Amino acid sequence: MLRLLLAWLVIACCCQTANAANFNNPQSMLSLDSDVVFAVSDSASIRGDEEWFYSADVIDRSPSQYLHFKVRVSNQLDTQVPVWFSISFPAVKTLAVTDGHNSWQTGDDTPYHTRAVNTPNYHFPSVLPASSYTEFSGTMSGEILRYSFSVATPEYYSNLYMKTLQRDMAFFGAMGLLTLLCALGYIASRNLVFLSFASFIFATTFWFFRVFGYAFELLWPNTPNLNDISYAISIYSVLITSFWVLFQTLARDNHEVYGAKTVKRFCVVLPFMGILLWQTVGLDIALKLPVVLFFPYILIAGIVIVVEHKRGSDRAKWLAAAMFPVTFSTLILTVIALFEVDLYLEPVATFMSGLVMTCLFMVALTASYMVKVVQRERDAQKEAAKLKSEQASKLEALVKERTLALEQTNSTLAELASKDSLTELPNRRTLDMFVDNTFDKTLHDHDALAIALIDLDHFKSINDTFGHDVGDEVLKGIANILAPLNDEGQVAARYGGEEFAIAKRITKPNDSQSSEAEEFAKQLDALHCAINQLTIASIDDRKLGACIGWTLCKGSDDIVEAFRRADKALYVAKDKGRNLIVPAL
Repeated sequence: MLRLLLAWLVIACCCQTANAANFNNPQSMLSLDSDVVFAVSDSASIRGDEEWFYSADVIDRSPSQYLHFKVRVSNQLDTQVPVWFSISFPAVKTLAVTDGHNSWQTGDDTPYHTRAVNTPNYHFPSVLPASSYTEFSGTMSGEILRYSFSVATPEYYSNLYMKTLQRDMAFFGAMGLLTLLCALGYIASRNLVFLSFASFIFATTFWFFRVFGYAFELLWPNTPNLNDISYAISIYSVLITSFWVLFQTLARDNHEVYGAKTVKRFCVVLPFMGILLWQTVGLDIALKLPVVLFFPYILIAGIVIVVEHKRGSDRAKWLAAAMFPVTFSTLILTVIALFEVDLYLEPVATFMSGLVMTCLFMVALTASYMVKVVQRERDAQKEAAKLKSEQASKLEALVKERTLALEQTNSTLAELASKDSLTELPNRRTLDMFVDNTFDKTLHDHDALAIALIDLDHFKSINDTFGHDVGDEVLKGIANILAPLNDEGQVAARYGGEEFAIAKRITKPNDSQSSEAEEFAKQLDALHCAINQLTIASIDDRKLGACIGWTLCKGSDDIVEAFRRADKALYVAKDKGRNLIVPAL
């Protein structure tokens, strides 16, 4: 009996501490939310005597405290499996994760490049050993913590993100088209209803652009402090433009919409209220304010529409019909966001569906209005044919002028897209296109490509000692050395940061490639010598050094591996003492 009791205690203790989730299907995602255990402490490290809980909901945590988590994932397969440990729908300021072998430091308060995988959610690459387990643990902090833990293969998440990206791009495309349609309606009619709705759709689209995480990567990847600010601007803009659509749609000549003055004053004061809450109570409350105010907005909108309908406004019922789908779907989204209620609906898809239905209503109303405009214009054409002809001529001239300006703008943009803004060297995109086109038999007939990667020695020390302005001056000096190398058969580009790259086409037959490689090596020697002799007065005439790794790429199938060889040779040069040229033929 005593043995049974001891065995039961051992099993109970192991179950409490191991808390393992079984991974047995690489084709699906394994949710870990029910297997993660949590603890709270006042610092980012734990002492070892903390109490662990199976749910963070039962933990009383202040915004300044840290939430710790851990979970074991047991691989039931007899082969090791590369996986991503994922934290989906995150809202965390700082995040630290480890799998026992690798550690990562990231979070919304850190630049985008700190993420282990370039995705909106947080993913951490690891390997589940065969028939064994891996323990993932970490800590997070922030005023609001939202998370969902899971693990799956990189292929699974990549396919998932591809589908999500297709959905998002279709949504943004539709919203952009609707915004353009409303803008054109405003240009054609000078009716502020179109402009108000265009502003509302633009604000909503920007809000989604921020919520989906694209803004983190594309707009301010190195300025994380703009994340919360941009979210505040977008959500406040959505509420204010919603009021604008409501009152502008119901506006009539010589008629004041019911409650318009009061709401206008409120919309002016609202941003200042948000700033005041931000500075006194906290950003969390300031961000929740416009979301909470959506409920009064629905009530106010309903009252205004009913009153204006009784006053004889025919637009009121059409506005109610058009705005109902997006209002209802936004209400569902708000309830889920504020109260975390499970309504058995996918919130984003529900909101998108409502918005699409509203768009269809607005397109129909816009088409009806445009038909009336065309009819009035047709009557005007009959009465003033000569004036119409003059207007057409002016319009044609304007179109030609705009077309010419657009062509010039496109030409300027194409040039900017192919060059690095600081050094004016070709950028990495131009280098990639040059490499890909080298082995395109429809364009060229080349046998090989010489590739060199150049990394400036101790460039970080120059930035830290003399400042980034001086660092930029050094990069420009290197660019002046590389710029003459650019021609139809060779590209010298800025590869990123203090790294540069050279790709040179080898056009002679295979038996002459060795001499071509020797010529390229001599060119690199001369380039290396020029870098060593470069004098920059701002760094007290400190001598510059560079590591160069180079190799030959012999076909399109070898491109990726060739860059890897050159990169490895570059690091060999660093390991040997820097300021060296190392081939990897």
